Amino acid sequence: MAFTNHKRFLFVMLGIGLSVWPLGAALSADYPNKPIECVIPWPAGGRTDIGSRMVAPYLQKYLGVPVVVNNKVGGAGMVGYMHVRDAKPDGYTISYGGQGLLVGSYIKPGVSIWDYTWIARVYWTPVILVVNEKSPFKNVGELVNFAKKNPGKLRHGNSGTGNSTHLAAEKFAAQLGINLTEVPYKGEGPSVVGVAAGEVDMAFGLMAAFRPMIEEGKLRVLGVADDKRNPLYQNVPTFREQGFDFIDPAWEGIHTPKGLSKDVYAKLSEASKKALTDPELIEKFAKIQFNLSYQSGPELTEWLKSWDSKVGKLISDIGLAGKK
Repeated sequence: MAFTNHKRFLFVMLGIGLSVWPLGAALSADYPNKPIECVIPWPAGGRTDIGSRMVAPYLQKYLGVPVVVNNKVGGAGMVGYMHVRDAKPDGYTISYGGQGLLVGSYIKPGVSIWDYTWIARVYWTPVILVVNEKSPFKNVGELVNFAKKNPGKLRHGNSGTGNSTHLAAEKFAAQLGINLTEVPYKGEGPSVVGVAAGEVDMAFGLMAAFRPMIEEGKLRVLGVADDKRNPLYQNVPTFREQGFDFIDPAWEGIHTPKGLSKDVYAKLSEASKKALTDPELIEKFAKIQFNLSYQSGPELTEWLKSWDSKVGKLISDIGLAGKK
């Protein structure tokens, strides 16, 4: 009798499983059917915020539902990072970011790039070095010579310790044998305002974030960390042209909580590819000095393995490993 009851129990459970499985599959097949939240862990005005707000309408175009950008700020990005990491992996919470997240496993214990599913790379763009328009430095050589004679006197603003703008300055300083004093801000927007207001002497970042202040005459560009000049700013020389072999890119990508179903991943990936290769969006990015550079999720994930190692070494070399 017990054996018969046991078989009856198995049949009941099997029936429940069969009834639930099509429901889950149907939910994935129906994706998306409601607005998608795009979480930005930084304040408005920085490159992550600017870029995400440009991409969102094109994702919306190809997904067929609203994509709403939401700034969740705090804890040097940790509030937004953890919100996305802990969200339900159903495709309705996405995020947009890059190296700031990558350093999580080194100086922001609790998050890591490997806590997320990477959908696509958005851009790959060289950083530039800017100073206040009233600065005495007219080129990179003058700044470097001053820094060598006055160790630690030059203050560099950045979007937060360990983020790409900070690491660019540290990489630059290490490569050229100079000492700089770090002044971290709560995001790239505030750091741009800081250098424009004269609170710091210099800053690394992307043209997209600095461009409004440059055009208002508040900032001066000393150099671009690329092997060629920017076509829209032909008067700005590269570091290499000025005798410094310094090349440093910034990048960001679209990512989600880990654990997306295959159907949702495929739909989100396809929409991202269409959005990031849309000629209209490419042209818009070019106008603000972003080099839109689509790369698929699997390719980006593979590349991140080597980049993670390089960033980890830099963080260790400058003594940031294990610090919050």
